[in-house]
Amino acid sequence: MADENLSKGLVDAAFKKKNAEEENKMKEEDKATEGDIITFEKDGQQVEAVVTSSRLQNSVVCDMTIMEDFEERNIDVEKTVVAHKNYTIKMRGDGAGSGEE
Repeated sequence: MADENLSKGLVDAAFKKKNAEEENKMKEEDKATEGDIITFEKDGQQVEAVVTSSRLQNSVVCDMTIMEDFEERNIDVEKTVVAHKNYTIKMRGDGAGSGEE
């Protein structure tokens, strides 16, 4: 009887963990794709960038030099990697990711 309860508890815990992971995953249509403009926080600053690669599973590569004041912001790098959960899409680029052709 104790073994049955232990097994049931383990199965329940596994299902709860899987459900939590599924809820945390971003929907594909909510992820940025190449050409999209995103905003995020870097070093305490609100930053804008264009996505240059969205082939990574959990993040995108983006170029911050699109900001007019990039040089004045003293950001050490031109490109960075941003996790999907850490950005918002400001503008879709050329219909990319919208499913329209």
